Amino acid sequence: MTTDDRALIEAMRDGDELAFVSLYNRYKDQVYGFCLKMLLDKERAADVMQDTFLRVYENRERLLNVGSFRSWLFTIARNQCLNVIRREKRQVSLEPAMREDASMKASQKPSAPLEKSEQVELVNHCLAQLKPDYREVIILREYQNLSYKEIAAVTRSTLSAVKSRLFKARRKLATFIKPAVEQRRARAEGKT
Repeated sequence: MTTDDRALIEAMRDGDELAFVSLYNRYKDQVYGFCLKMLLDKERAADVMQDTFLRVYENRERLLNVGSFRSWLFTIARNQCLNVIRREKRQVSLEPAMREDASMKASQKPSAPLEKSEQVELVNHCLAQLKPDYREVIILREYQNLSYKEIAAVTRSTLSAVKSRLFKARRKLATFIKPAVEQRRARAEGKT
């Protein structure tokens, strides 16, 4: 964290709205990226990102340690994402079935080696299959570059629990990705 960040965070905590806007502009893309990977929906991710910063602003005086701002910010975003996921589980929706059907149709096309957009789509599809607690540690580590210590703070876990969950999440993600990549490779080579 830079001294500029520290000064902005302290000013925001003391009620400076321009400091809050500066922090919002600095961190909004990171928070949005996290929310998008967790929720796999642009509109919901944007809504959760906005809710996250609203909560940051409303609770700015609760931030006791300026150095933990990033962890605090992602903790709020995580909790908001988990709330959305819980609400969705309570509602029956055809959207995941439709998304899976579209993914299957896309994978039935003969293809050359995976293009960048196909790789992103494959990883997102596989991420969606992970349990939320596995998905969040992968996203926080691989996409947001948080340290294990920061992830532990965000998820309110121990360092060893984070390492264990990340190991299991990576292993599970590999079990989803490997067959899909092999299947696409076989199709590209004309074996199936």
